[in-house]
Amino acid sequence: MKKSEITSEFIMDYWLKKYHNTTVSWLLENELELIKSPGWYKKYAVTQEQHDEWYNWAIDIMAKTFRLSKKTIKRNFVFDYLNLSPSIIKE
Repeated sequence: MKKSEITSEFIMDYWLKKYHNTTVSWLLENELELIKSPGWYKKYAVTQEQHDEWYNWAIDIMAKTFRLSKKTIKRNFVFDYLNLSPSIIKE
């Protein structure tokens, strides 16, 4: 994978496709009003287990792509994580 392919949309699409069978592009076309508010994160929430799987995938793909250690990626992923991570379903 090329560095230029690691985008916010790519990272968000992973959990949207895997757990909700949708993409950021589809949401922009079909649910524009919903995604203008934080409510869409609740609608497309995932379980803690799914979140953890997504997080590990994101760290792994970035570490491999940028050829950096997972520790370095985790340290620098903090602010992107806040914008890109799925909401967790409260049980």
